[in-house]
Amino acid sequence: MACATRYLFFALVPLFLSACVTVRNCPIEILQPARVTFEAPKKDIAVCASQTLFSDAIMSNESATGVPADSLIANILFSLQRFWEEAPGYEDARFFVYIANDNELPEVSDFDLVARLDRLQVNNTYYGQQYAYFEWEAYLYVHYAARWSIRDKSGALLDEYTDRDLIVWPSGIRPGKAEAVANLPDIQDAWWDMGIALARNCAARIVPQWHKGIRHVYMINKFPELSQQAYTAMQNDGYGRAFDIWETMLLSCRKNGQKRTKSQIAYNMAVACEFQNQLDQAVRWAQKSASLKRKFGTVDYLNLLHERQQHQTQLDQQTTP
Repeated sequence: MACATRYLFFALVPLFLSACVTVRNCPIEILQPARVTFEAPKKDIAVCASQTLFSDAIMSNESATGVPADSLIANILFSLQRFWEEAPGYEDARFFVYIANDNELPEVSDFDLVARLDRLQVNNTYYGQQYAYFEWEAYLYVHYAARWSIRDKSGALLDEYTDRDLIVWPSGIRPGKAEAVANLPDIQDAWWDMGIALARNCAARIVPQWHKGIRHVYMINKFPELSQQAYTAMQNDGYGRAFDIWETMLLSCRKNGQKRTKSQIAYNMAVACEFQNQLDQAVRWAQKSASLKRKFGTVDYLNLLHERQQHQTQLDQQTTP
């Protein structure tokens, strides 16, 4: 949660800067390492759950009796497989999904890794709340608790954790309670979405995942046409071309009184390097930017780049066969 908050703060930096300078946003996808590090990507992976989970997952509420528990469990396991397959390093992995009685589940010795859903509890309810002028808003809550275990071929427990979450669907303001309730998703659909979210949380724990972020670049007032060319190049994945344009700008700034402009250009060059995954070069240009005119946004970006360098060691271990 702290990491997510930090990235959100960094994404908001352009909003604070926009009052002083012109900036443009550039979306970026960042590969984040898994929380649990294995020695290398595994080839034969079993994803399994016991059939005893079926009865445990369905609650006593009559509104949930139509939820097919076997489909719910299958949705969770196959969703985990899909997220796992998309992780770098697992393109050639073979997955085997099992839903069976406890005594029929596969032996861990037959696979490099076995991910097992050991427990699943789900609760849901909704309520209507009256607002001024007799308007209503209803909510559908789905609260779950799931326990996963990950074992290797020797049977050693590599990871065991309980994933808990509360997912809320609001109806929006409606003139009547019945209309508000009717605007909520079907409970079966909500449980289906819950299963996908549950699988995604598990995948983020055990394999690297791509996360979307935002970087900003400065539009340099001294070079309006070149600034637009560089930004257009960034939009079209021409990061090397953008770097060359900004480098040309920097070489043109020879006056000592242009430190602010030089700092902004160096910052842009750091961003271009990061987009090419040249983290060492990105750090060097970010340091250059900070040395010219130290700003809190540049310093925070530099700290983020250092964090990405630290993550790279973990990623190399998690994605290299």
